[in-house]
Amino acid sequence: MKSHGRLARCALKGTIGDALYAVLCGCGHNIRKILAYLGAFLLALLTSLIPAIAQPDHLPVTARAA
Repeated sequence: MKSHGRLARCALKGTIGDALYAVLCGCGHNIRKILAYLGAFLLALLTSLIPAIAQPDHLPVTARAA
């Protein structure tokens, strides 16, 4: 579990430092999960928008070549 959660040797002093370190490692784990989710969401969004933007049918009538 230590290597999975990226827990290392605690540099903070005492039992309060140990507890604080565990909470901070949990926060870091949650932030990594949120960033991974946002990255996947952005990738899905871009892959769905790029084909829609690339189609010339979406141009206004005045911008089309005659």
